Amino acid sequence: MRLYFLRHAKTEKFSHTGKDFDRKLAPKGIQQATLLMQHIAEFPIQTVHCSAAVRTMETLNLLNLKKPKIFFADSLYLAGRDAWISYLTEHISDQALFVGHNEGLSEIVSWLVHQDIHLQTGALVTLDFQGASREELSAGLSSLISYFRPEVFL
Repeated sequence: MRLYFLRHAKTEKFSHTGKDFDRKLAPKGIQQATLLMQHIAEFPIQTVHCSAAVRTMETLNLLNLKKPKIFFADSLYLAGRDAWISYLTEHISDQALFVGHNEGLSEIVSWLVHQDIHLQTGALVTLDFQGASREELSAGLSSLISYFRPEVFL
């Protein structure tokens, strides 16, 4: 199973409401997402699971993906490793993209590949899950295929 994990692109420090949930992408983040769109354009992504926060939805929107089924989940907003494990147990599928936040996103990827991986803003990690089904989800049962982060200089 091929899995993709994407940390939202670079954001503004503060939102107009003062709530973290409402922070939008910064100009650098918009450029990152545009470069990500070019990188991910040919990936055969079938489903997307995205945090419902503004910054993750903006990142996803800028990817301009054509065919996947998209699900927004409040539970992925600032989810920790245990919340990710629970979510993946229910929603893991081949060619799935998961869009979220740190530190939880780095924690779940690190757990899946059994090595320390830190996702910077705008980073996309590609994994091969070697289990036959979601019931086999466990630490170290995935291989890191690639780590991509678009470099933007403003």
